[in-house]
Amino acid sequence: MRLFSEMNEEELRREIGRLEEEWKRAQRKGLLSEQEILRQRLNMAKSYLMDPHQIKPGRRYKAEGSDKPFLVEYLRGVMAWGHWEGEAESVALPIGILKPDEPVD
Repeated sequence: MRLFSEMNEEELRREIGRLEEEWKRAQRKGLLSEQEILRQRLNMAKSYLMDPHQIKPGRRYKAEGSDKPFLVEYLRGVMAWGHWEGEAESVALPIGILKPDEPVD
C-alpha cells in the first residue's frame, strides 16, 4: 500500500471513499476498535488534501470530536502541534480535523 504522502488528489479521494465504506461496515458490525483505526486513517488522508498554510500558529481551532478549543503552536507536515485550552501538555493533531474557531490575542 502506498503512503498518503505519495498519492495525488484523485488517489486520496478514492482512498477516503474506500476507508469510509470500511468504516461503515465496521460500524454495522459493531467493531469499535476497527472503527477507531479507520477514523484515524481517514483523518490522516483528509489532512493530505488540505493546504497546511490554512492552519495558522497562534490561533484556536475546533477539533472534530471535541468541545475544547485547540491552540496551534506550530505545524510539522500535516500535523498541528499545540495544546487543548486549559491544559499544558503539547499534543499533535492531524490538520484534517481542525476547523477555524477564533484568533488568539
